[in-house]
Amino acid sequence: MFWMDFAPHIMETVTGAGIRGGRRIVLAKYKFEELRETYGTFEYRDFTVRRIEGGYRAAFHFAVPGLREFESVWEFPGEEGMDGEILQKLLFHLGMAETISYWKCACPKRLEVKCGSLSKEQRAWWRKLYHNGLGEFMYRNGITASEEELVEIVCEGDGEPALRDARAYEGCLVPVGGGKDSVVSLELLKGEGVTTYCVNGNGTTERVIQAYGSQKGDYVARRRLDPQLLELNGLGYLNGHIPFSAVVAFSSVVAAYLCGARHITLSNETSANETTVPGSFVNHQYSKSFEFEQDFAWYLKTVTDSDIHYFSLLRPLTEIQIAWLFSKCKKYHPVFRSCNAGSKQGIWCCNCPKCLFVYIILTPFLEREELNGIFGEDLLEKESLETYFRELTGIDENKPFECVGTRREALVALKAFVQKGGRSLLTDRYRDAIASAPGELEDLLGEWASENSVPEEYESLLRRWMGQ
Repeated sequence: MFWMDFAPHIMETVTGAGIRGGRRIVLAKYKFEELRETYGTFEYRDFTVRRIEGGYRAAFHFAVPGLREFESVWEFPGEEGMDGEILQKLLFHLGMAETISYWKCACPKRLEVKCGSLSKEQRAWWRKLYHNGLGEFMYRNGITASEEELVEIVCEGDGEPALRDARAYEGCLVPVGGGKDSVVSLELLKGEGVTTYCVNGNGTTERVIQAYGSQKGDYVARRRLDPQLLELNGLGYLNGHIPFSAVVAFSSVVAAYLCGARHITLSNETSANETTVPGSFVNHQYSKSFEFEQDFAWYLKTVTDSDIHYFSLLRPLTEIQIAWLFSKCKKYHPVFRSCNAGSKQGIWCCNCPKCLFVYIILTPFLEREELNGIFGEDLLEKESLETYFRELTGIDENKPFECVGTRREALVALKAFVQKGGRSLLTDRYRDAIASAPGELEDLLGEWASENSVPEEYESLLRRWMGQ
């Protein structure tokens, strides 16, 4: 196949990229442009769904003609007798979300949808998600492309009307990643008919769910990426961050439909709205932002008129407020993990910006001994974390490309730590920057973000927990 002939050039580009950072960006941009010229089309060919024991198996088929064909597989628990038309339509749109993972290896200019129809408004929605959701991918690969230039989405027809769904739904489907945010949502929603939700799952999510003891059960969807994608990554084709939370969003709607949950209750905070690169649209957490939440709620209504609602329960709050609530959830302290680097092993790696941020944001609320017991060491004493410390607090311009809170929150948390007598290698080194942090802890704990979609009954519950 032709891709075999093209691979050596890409490998040469990657080898040269390792010499200097600036050179890497120039070469990556060149590779992006040449890949698009070589592979001009990406195809969403079809998908199949069949009944398996205890649920449904969906297989999605994609292709970059001349490069590779791909199969992505999902499995969802569910009873027989579901409305096949609604399930098919929900799965079609999940397949659209899955295209992003495969498209990005060569970034073809044209995405052809051969197994369904999208309206003009829906196609515009996908172009926006591709552009904003791949903002970090483009930034780190030195790619510059407008929303209109990045990808053209074409299909037969001009969309279909939303399907009628008169089914009654109840309770909450709560996605659980094993970190502090979903723990707070779970504790807030006790007694509200909670079903926990995760994709694939791991030891950490299992331990958190076990500590919670869900009332209606646990729902685990299974996702398998085509291993050829990793092979292409190894050959030097383009790779990077995708808006995975958007993929989870579409899968959670399938799960909610199959298990009858009315509310898909996220745990994304208002801090996720802050861009990673100041003065740009580049946000590692774009698909956790309020903008995406609103966009997704609109899109869902173009697919089905079901009584399934998608919103973030913690949107009115900041990371520091969530940390305050979590600090009281003692039974989860030994089992929660927010470290992506150590997630597969169920550990805190203690060498990444996410570990450092979680440590910092908890310093006002937990004693040093408690924190060190959770993490296994004192992260504020690690000189090797100084660069991340500077990025998290805004001393350096760009935040780390991680799911972390705002620069102001990190500084105010450290300010509160110092004010109560805390000292460490890193806080002593940046004492002046910490002392000049805008605002006090008490002020931040009293904030409330008005831009949210929290239903009134849950807003009252959240305000009670916050003492407001």
